[in-house]
Amino acid sequence: MRRRNPTPRAGSSASDLDELTGFLEGVRYRLSERRREGGALPDLEQKLASAQEALASGRLEAAERVLLEVSEHLDRDEPEPELNEFPRGLVRYDAGVDRGVPTPEDEEPVANRLTLMERLLTVAAAEGVAVVDLRALLVAARAEYLRGDRRHAKVLGEKVLTELDLRRAARPRTES
Repeated sequence: MRRRNPTPRAGSSASDLDELTGFLEGVRYRLSERRREGGALPDLEQKLASAQEALASGRLEAAERVLLEVSEHLDRDEPEPELNEFPRGLVRYDAGVDRGVPTPEDEEPVANRLTLMERLLTVAAAEGVAVVDLRALLVAARAEYLRGDRRHAKVLGEKVLTELDLRRAARPRTES
């Protein structure tokens, strides 16, 4: 897991009480999740208690330093999540699965891109662009995808898209 920088996160000013209270709750939650999974860490829980005491007594910098240390330790122990070419980062998007779970087939980026290309070819054909050979190349891309070679399917799909863009750019413009 990527390490966090132990310096203050927001500019040069120290964190305020509300921010640190939220940070404390987040770290507390992560520790309770670890405990539920059977991996209790008494030394980190003791540090968390000392951070809570420092926060209660108004020593915000000390509390932040301890919370960052505990959080960094928890980060090191977490498994690296699966990275996707198209991450699920849209606003209000709910993937319906936990982090690290493989992408469901109906959300698979290459399959969705090939489907989109089929629709683009249909639109281009309606505009008068010659797409018969591009459809054949897209069928080959879909076959590669079904065979399990997503990388080659993507390469073929990109060829289709590049050629379609060239053909659409080369056609004469009509005025409306």
